[in-house]
Amino acid sequence: MQNQNTGFNLEVTKVRPWFADKLEGMAQIIAQSEQQAIDKGASGKLALSAFIKDLDKEIERLKNGKFRFLIIGDFNRGKSTILNAFFEKSLLPMGVTATTAIPTFVKYGKQEKVVVHKKDGKEELLNLEQYKKKYTLNSKEVKSLIKKAYDNFIGNWLNPLDYAEFYCPIEVLSRGVEFIDTAGLNHTEEENKKTFSYIEQSHAILFVLAVDQQFTKEEQKYLKRLLGIKKEIEDSENQPQLIQSENILPESRNTKQVRPIFYLINKWETVEEDEKEEIHEVFIDKFCECLDISEDEATKMWGDTVFNVYAKTALENLKQGKSLDGTGLKEFQKRLNYFLTNERLITELEQVVNTAKVVTIEVLSKVEERLFTLEDDVKTLEAKIEKTKPCIAVMKKSVQTLEKSIISDRKACIAEVAEEYTKYFSQLVFKFETDFTMPSVSGLKDNEREQYTKDLENKLTKYRQEKLENWNKISTGIVSETTNALRDSFTTEINDYSQQRDKIREILNQGSLNVKNQTSLSINQSSSSEKSSLSTADANAAQKMIVGGAVGAAGAAGAGFGGVLLANGLGAHIVFAGLAFTPVGWALMGGGAIALVVGAWWGRDKEVKDFQKKMQERVKEEFKKLLEEDKVSDIKKQVGELFNPYEKSVKLMREDVESLEKSLENLLEKKRKTSVNTEAEKTRLQTFVHNISDQFQTIEAKYNEIASVQSKSS
Repeated sequence: MQNQNTGFNLEVTKVRPWFADKLEGMAQIIAQSEQQAIDKGASGKLALSAFIKDLDKEIERLKNGKFRFLIIGDFNRGKSTILNAFFEKSLLPMGVTATTAIPTFVKYGKQEKVVVHKKDGKEELLNLEQYKKKYTLNSKEVKSLIKKAYDNFIGNWLNPLDYAEFYCPIEVLSRGVEFIDTAGLNHTEEENKKTFSYIEQSHAILFVLAVDQQFTKEEQKYLKRLLGIKKEIEDSENQPQLIQSENILPESRNTKQVRPIFYLINKWETVEEDEKEEIHEVFIDKFCECLDISEDEATKMWGDTVFNVYAKTALENLKQGKSLDGTGLKEFQKRLNYFLTNERLITELEQVVNTAKVVTIEVLSKVEERLFTLEDDVKTLEAKIEKTKPCIAVMKKSVQTLEKSIISDRKACIAEVAEEYTKYFSQLVFKFETDFTMPSVSGLKDNEREQYTKDLENKLTKYRQEKLENWNKISTGIVSETTNALRDSFTTEINDYSQQRDKIREILNQGSLNVKNQTSLSINQSSSSEKSSLSTADANAAQKMIVGGAVGAAGAAGAGFGGVLLANGLGAHIVFAGLAFTPVGWALMGGGAIALVVGAWWGRDKEVKDFQKKMQERVKEEFKKLLEEDKVSDIKKQVGELFNPYEKSVKLMREDVESLEKSLENLLEKKRKTSVNTEAEKTRLQTFVHNISDQFQTIEAKYNEIASVQSKSS
């Protein structure tokens, strides 16, 4: 049974399940209609199975969606206490010593358990009490080991461990919430890098501070490094890698994903009331200094990204059945919920709505084409189908031509970029000592170490940026040459395809009376209280949907959009801008990561003499890591993914032509075997359109409600 806790109740976690449920309803409507289509007197299936699969993929993505939070803070700041307050139970070990010795992922499981992952790939399954006893620093067993053999303790005990996963049947975790509780600040450089590597997996970062140690120098130093790495990661992610050259909304191009840092200042219950104002002023000064902001800007952070929390009080209140009022956690949850809904989830939901809209348009298109031929006798229908065959053959040939082009161009582009990548970064390593001059350490005094470190960080950061920009120019040139040729091929083939598509509609519509008017009437006469937003004039929106990655829309041309939509909406008008093939681990090679070595050698006369050489070797070793097999494989993956929009476009075309051909075959088979009740079929198909349209309107209305909040706040 799940723990129905009230400690951490993010309303945003209910959004994905709501949309998944509505998409399931849409898929069920289509499946039911297809089943009814084989009943006696019906006209046969419309061959919509591909679009049900498209909905199913979107549903699966929603159900598997996560909200992951990275928790960072020095030892004894109360990170675990805050999490336990969220969960209303002592899931994680707490105490006055450092307890979370390795990164721990807190996630949902039907049964409470801990899985310890080791660096050799082995796993150890424990219950929670066993884990606390064996792998936390509060354990008597562990404390005893420390006293006996401290020097070898860390190597023998911690080094073999990678991370732990805590599975717990807590209700909010079942809705996709996960936490990454880290091992403290500046534990080891390896642990620091591991913590920073989790930034990419996270939606938000919770930085825990404490009133009894007010933003120490170590915390400020760590935060500055964290901010620098986070910025590099987000700058890389937010490159506008591909856009549509026409008819795309500006806000769709510039959607920027960020991970805010929320600062939770804990342990306010440990200070006297008359001390709180003075402590608050200290934190304002420290934020001004660390973040380089004004006093007014720092003051405004409270309630937005800074929250005073009483985690211990909150946990005690929840255990006693009391509320979170006065503990600061309720205000933080409200702000976090707003951010996730209106600044992160909105982009994900846009794809959901686009998929639903494209599928709805496909249904309207296929229903309209069925109505064109519903009253035809067998002979007339056979003649129409025969006339469509040359057109269908041309359409299939266009699809096959584009599929082959994508496969060959992707393969060639990946190979060329990978070869150039290896050559470029091999040269970077080889020439580093001559390209990069280390700042001199000769004659420096001990009190000048901090300034030297800053100079080294700045110089190395500038060097790295120059090398990355040069690499991006080289790789972009290779990709642009390939994709420009592919886009030209798309233009030709899509024009041929859309011309044949229009011819088929003309063939099918011969002899039909006012079918289009009937269909339009049925769409607009939905049982919904509002007129459907779907219409054959909605070409721009459909173009945006198709290129934006929505599925199943090639047949939208058949809904009245015509060949112009296909030519503008599919791969022919995809262009690339601001491409950035950033090597994996590049952000973790920041100046801060290398400059930490300064402290290890500073002041040792023997080593200061060859300090520059050792630092150069250290930096070279970092660059050499970029040539490791997994790094090259990731670059290949990045390049390959650039061809996905073209691949999706061809998939849309293939689904369209296959659905069209199969739908006509189904109708002919039905007419040959039995009589079709045309009036009953018209009613059934119009009801089908009404139901799909209503379901889509419900989805769209909910999305618009969320989007309007975001619009007002921006």
